[in-house]
Amino acid sequence: MRSSATAEVTVSSRARTDAVCCALLSNLIHPTVAIAIDPTASEAAQARRIPASCSEALPMAAMRRAMLRAAQLGDAVQPTLLALLWCTLLVFVKRASRAESPPAWPTRARSFIDAAYFASPGSNDIDMDKIWADLDWAAYRVMASLSTVTGLLLAFRSNSAIDRWSTARRKWSDVQATSRSLLRLLSASLLGGNDAVAPVSNRDFARNQASRAHVEATLATVPFFSISLMYEMRARSLELSSGRSSLVRSDLIDALPPAIIAATHRHRCSIPSANEADKAAEVEKSRLMQNTASPHALRPRARSARDTHGGVISTNLALTALVVLQQSLDALHRGSPSHRNGAGEGLLSSPVYAHSIGLVNALSGHMTDLERIRDTPIPLSVSRHFSRLLAIHTLLLPIVVAQRLYVQLPLCLAVTGVVTTMLYGVDSFAATLAQPFGLDQQDLPLEKYVADAQREWDEIRTACNVDATSLA
Repeated sequence: MRSSATAEVTVSSRARTDAVCCALLSNLIHPTVAIAIDPTASEAAQARRIPASCSEALPMAAMRRAMLRAAQLGDAVQPTLLALLWCTLLVFVKRASRAESPPAWPTRARSFIDAAYFASPGSNDIDMDKIWADLDWAAYRVMASLSTVTGLLLAFRSNSAIDRWSTARRKWSDVQATSRSLLRLLSASLLGGNDAVAPVSNRDFARNQASRAHVEATLATVPFFSISLMYEMRARSLELSSGRSSLVRSDLIDALPPAIIAATHRHRCSIPSANEADKAAEVEKSRLMQNTASPHALRPRARSARDTHGGVISTNLALTALVVLQQSLDALHRGSPSHRNGAGEGLLSSPVYAHSIGLVNALSGHMTDLERIRDTPIPLSVSRHFSRLLAIHTLLLPIVVAQRLYVQLPLCLAVTGVVTTMLYGVDSFAATLAQPFGLDQQDLPLEKYVADAQREWDEIRTACNVDATSLA
């Protein structure tokens, strides 16, 4: 008896140890996403905290993150390394020139006062001190002349990128607030059950069931708009599938109207599917609820596809969701035979209908603003000119540093590396923030916003506390 209990304790401890090691490995691979470890928790609780396929997901995730971080660092590290190599070469050339022909004392004394006093008038020897002094003077003057232009472009590029990111976040907050208001208004008006007719026959019961199904489909279209808008911003095709890796809840899929389901299938066929690397990034991002891929990996938008009859298939699924939502509101307001209350009127009163249409128009305006941010990048001429200025600065800075600090090579490299890294770092983060809808860590966590929209849909629907029997 004691031996069996000891064996169970040993197995339990080993399982907990494996879970803790897996969590620590995940934390080391991605420090910003830490898995909480509670040694006092049970094995079931630890298993829920650790991904089920940890042994398979972690190597792929580690490789993916390493490649992405290397690509992100390459924007600033590569120019810095080139600047350090150029600075090292200049320092060695400066030292060699000083060792070959050390100038006489009067020349060294007056070289800082009179630039013309370097060599005798009839000498044909090359005076390296004069050449270095001229290079230093020219490099310093050019850098001083271009510093104003570089500063203006640096401020414009960084401010534009930050403004695009903050505007995208503010507009998505407006989408969340408008969707929440629309859900609250429709749920209180349509799921209240105050005007429901008690079914006296099977026909009335079937009509009430059809009316409730239509109301549920109308409410489900509101969070689906946020989901389709996220995929629209990323030019990705939406796949309605239930599973751990899916962003769409299964109960939301069951409540969607048939028109949305059909439009989603057409949208998926009209847009090329993502490759395996993009799918792996999307699956991991949905699990971690934050961004892990590169904004430059976004695929260009596809042309409008056509169906078998030659008609154009709409690739804007978010706009299709708004059209279906307005059609549902119109049907609820007009009051078809299956959408009428006890007084024979539509389920949606005129004031509520007018307010709902205003909220739908607001969602359309927010979508237009988000599309403007996505489709209007920073002008290419500005980026190219800024890159040229940075290249000139990287070329001239080591000349000035090597002329004054050639004796201390580490200090030369430190000054050159810090200045170059800071300048190219601003350009790198500006390029990252300029596309806020990507899959990078600095981009907006759209998966979290979409999950919040679905959770609010479920909470508002549950708060009304109305089921099928309440319409009876």
